[in-house]
Amino acid sequence: MSLKNLTDYKLPKNAYLSFDAESLKSLIIERLNENDTFTDQNFEGSNFSAFIDVVAYMYHVLLFYLNTTSNESTFTTATLYENMNKLVSNIGYKPLGDQTSIISFSLSAANLSQDLYTLPRFSYVPVAGVNYYVLDDIIFQKTIDITTEAVSIDTDILFQGTLNEATFTASGEPYEVLTLIDQYTSQQVVESVSNIDDRKFISDNAFRVYTQHADTGAWEEWIETTSLFLVDTGCNYYEKRFNSSGNYEFKFGNGNNGKQLAPGQNIVIFYMVSDNQLGIVSRNILRNKKFNLYNSPSFNAIRNYIYDSNTRLVGPEQLSDLLVDNNYGSTPIKKAETVDNIRLNAPKIFSTQNRLVTINDYTTQINRHFDNITKKVKVISNDDYTSKVLSYYERIGLQTPNDNGRVLTSQVDFSTSTNFNNVYVYTVPANQPTINNQLPNFLNPSQKQLIADFCHDKKDITHNVVMSDPIFKAFSFGVTSSLATDSVDNIINDSYLRIVIDSNTASNDNTIKTSITNIFKEYFTHVGLGDVVDTSSIAQNIFAIDGITGIETVNGNVSVSNLSFVVWNPSYRREDNVVVNRNYKLNDFEFAYFYEIANIANKITIQRL
Repeated sequence: MSLKNLTDYKLPKNAYLSFDAESLKSLIIERLNENDTFTDQNFEGSNFSAFIDVVAYMYHVLLFYLNTTSNESTFTTATLYENMNKLVSNIGYKPLGDQTSIISFSLSAANLSQDLYTLPRFSYVPVAGVNYYVLDDIIFQKTIDITTEAVSIDTDILFQGTLNEATFTASGEPYEVLTLIDQYTSQQVVESVSNIDDRKFISDNAFRVYTQHADTGAWEEWIETTSLFLVDTGCNYYEKRFNSSGNYEFKFGNGNNGKQLAPGQNIVIFYMVSDNQLGIVSRNILRNKKFNLYNSPSFNAIRNYIYDSNTRLVGPEQLSDLLVDNNYGSTPIKKAETVDNIRLNAPKIFSTQNRLVTINDYTTQINRHFDNITKKVKVISNDDYTSKVLSYYERIGLQTPNDNGRVLTSQVDFSTSTNFNNVYVYTVPANQPTINNQLPNFLNPSQKQLIADFCHDKKDITHNVVMSDPIFKAFSFGVTSSLATDSVDNIINDSYLRIVIDSNTASNDNTIKTSITNIFKEYFTHVGLGDVVDTSSIAQNIFAIDGITGIETVNGNVSVSNLSFVVWNPSYRREDNVVVNRNYKLNDFEFAYFYEIANIANKITIQRL
């Protein structure tokens, strides 16, 4: 028998796809029967059969391992987080970890003399068993002597959690990496928490890094950057990465790209441990609460170098004179990116190259980094702003569109004297409380500033980012009655939805109303800026409810078959309103919501025929 006969086994190219333990066993038996030593045997019932089973199973496991390994090495097929994390590191993509809740607040001062004050960083407000911290100094001017005065205009941010410290000693290597272990993600800790929303975690959006000069003992603050390769020599910058093990890596420079750590140099990393969902608070929960000063040996040593003798620090004796309030509730917790999130986001972020040049660049980056703050984002150029936004205000009768309150505020807060290259960012808040249960709220000034600051470091040098408020468009059931004097309010109050159902339908009226209400709630939850409100799609979903045979929108003695809406701008309800029974296209700067959606069931009647 030749060597060729022993080794030449012709198989189709895709045979590996169908191999399992049984097919391998058959292949082995077939091969043995072709051999001169073993002929005309199927080996079943023999001792040799057990050996064949072991070999077949062993190769089955090996093939499974090889196939899985191959899948996990490819971006499009990887399923394990650690593998996906390593794959995207090749293109500089940095997955985001869990992020704690944040909250904007206002500050008022009484019994303080006129002066420029600094509330030290890491001061915190205890409330309802949790703490909210400021990570940066709050500088405020007291202009009125002694009397109570508002000294903050809602532009400061509090981070929920407990401030912790991690200390390291540098080895002095180029591009030295220090790893902060998240002990809250260990298997033992995770298994000990019955509810995942109760699990504490290190927040991705709340780090501060300080190093002590090896010779002088002076402390310096370091700033996070997206890439050290963009940093000049001797600058105090570091890279942060949420690695494949769920821990945080802090990478420092090599002396050419960013400052290099010196051997024996002390490093302190301040980080926030979030209380997860337990730390979320509602509006006004901080009212009349007071700050506490952060105190630790490390920070006490650092503060001697970050504040000079001219700084008027708020001391313990003055804390009682500072009162806090929050007009907005805290933001939702932002969960760490999953494998699917990374698969979706990585190509988009890679295409931006960590810079903001195109409209898509702005949209991609803001959506990724601020989806705990923003529900919807739309970015438009100055050309579109002039031709669409300003023309809209002119069309409804405003002779000076820029004098509109919200437009003027956006221009004053964020624009410059040169606006030909403005980039207008329209946002809808993730937390969307309503004003008088009618008008959705806007993103607050501190949240806008947070986004604007983020964009400032990445944007094209000629761009000017203007954080803008959308125009809200309210929807309600609406039909014009036979009265010539119909106003928007009359149409809203007098119109309702009549649902015709088969008399044999078993479902009661309340069940049907609840199902219809859920359809509207679900639909308007997903409508974005500039979308089409698809009336026919909503109607189809209603007709899909068992027993429904007809839909009518009614106002007095006037009825319209199918859905009909009155649509209006709550700020200019007389100037901008329309009744439509067809699909409605929103402008890029417009956001749709259903008026008083909590009471929608009261606007529905059931007729059994």
